[in-house]
Amino acid sequence: MDSRLEKSCKLFLDFIIAVAVAIIIPLFFSPSSETLVLVTKEQTAIYSLFFGLSFLLFGEVLGLREQNFQIGLAKSFFLPLTSSFLASLTLLLLVWAIEYSFIGRFTFGKIFLATAFGSFVSNIFIKRFFSNHPTSCLLFLSSIRSKQIIEATKHCPHFFKWVDIDITGKKESIQSICNNENVDLLVIDEENTEFDLDIVQMLSQGTQVLGLLDFWQKYIGCIPPSEVHQSWLTKLDLRMRNPLALKLKRTADVVLSLLALTITAPLLLIVYFLVVVESGFPLIFSQTRTGFLNQNFTIYKIRTMRNDAEKKGAIWASENDSRVTNIGKILRKLRIDEIPQFWNVIKGDMSIVGPRPERPEFQEELNQSVPYWNARHLVKPGITGWAQIKFKYASSMQTSEQKLAYDLYYLRNLSFALDFEIILGTLRSIGKGSR
Repeated sequence: MDSRLEKSCKLFLDFIIAVAVAIIIPLFFSPSSETLVLVTKEQTAIYSLFFGLSFLLFGEVLGLREQNFQIGLAKSFFLPLTSSFLASLTLLLLVWAIEYSFIGRFTFGKIFLATAFGSFVSNIFIKRFFSNHPTSCLLFLSSIRSKQIIEATKHCPHFFKWVDIDITGKKESIQSICNNENVDLLVIDEENTEFDLDIVQMLSQGTQVLGLLDFWQKYIGCIPPSEVHQSWLTKLDLRMRNPLALKLKRTADVVLSLLALTITAPLLLIVYFLVVVESGFPLIFSQTRTGFLNQNFTIYKIRTMRNDAEKKGAIWASENDSRVTNIGKILRKLRIDEIPQFWNVIKGDMSIVGPRPERPEFQEELNQSVPYWNARHLVKPGITGWAQIKFKYASSMQTSEQKLAYDLYYLRNLSFALDFEIILGTLRSIGKGSR
């Protein structure tokens, strides 16, 4: 089964449950003097929809619907409980702001607990349903590529049931093999021209045929640069580069950046004081990075390393870098050090969402070592990106190639919806304290 399909089912049911609870509790399980009982039906509908959307939003930020198979039963209930409480609190404040009257504490508690319990039960049901209906998948690939895919899908073990059969020398009967083994999905190497499959026949017997790159993109959320060819690059329509989309994204970038800098101004003053106390000046660290269409620009960050961190020249930053100060470790963990980059966004050097910019000192080596590295410069660099929420810290050439796989996915799937998903994922990462 597709992880996105499972998540979509969870989103849909959570929304329906939250809206239904916000309507049913006031109507049938609250006193006649309750604020939500006294409002009009239209207002009830609006409040219910608002509560449903709030529950979805807080659930996404907290990772309520993320795939985590090591999570215990207690935490499985804690996440919907917390999401429901925050959504209920938001509803309470909205009703008070409009009606000048609070929701009763018993009604508040019933909405909060009923939504949490309903979400908890529905998520368990959906998870078990998808676990019991894995996709039977046959990899018609080289052994190396097959191992790479199996390794990459370990994070979602119940989505696939791998058909373990040696198809060497049996290419002429691949259709019958898929039919006999009840294969739901056949993954092929589109560059392999040795054998032509009868795709129509495969589809008619219920077997979906997917190219290698399409499988990586659909099920794993990345596109390995080693598998990319020139023909694939022609599919990069870069929808977000058209004038209207550019203006909309630019407007959103500026508005959100101004809002972020305004809200975080008091926090920055405290942070600046702590940085000075521990390691002195300067407060802001500036560095040259390569951005849109290979143009260099100056990026700004709160200084988190010692002043002599690069006295021997440019060095790759690592996840547990010894050059980072004590306060710097906290700032990096919560990504507070990147707040000044909103000024880069306002200036037009960066966008809020996009591939993270690298240093020019590493660019030449990366261009030579990593296929299609320059493709990430087709869009503006970002404060956060798809690679930042899906991949660990890149601190070498090898990990940079792995990171590029996620940047290529972003380029291929550019959209406002994906940007919004990345922003929510970033908030979730900050909440977990991950870089």
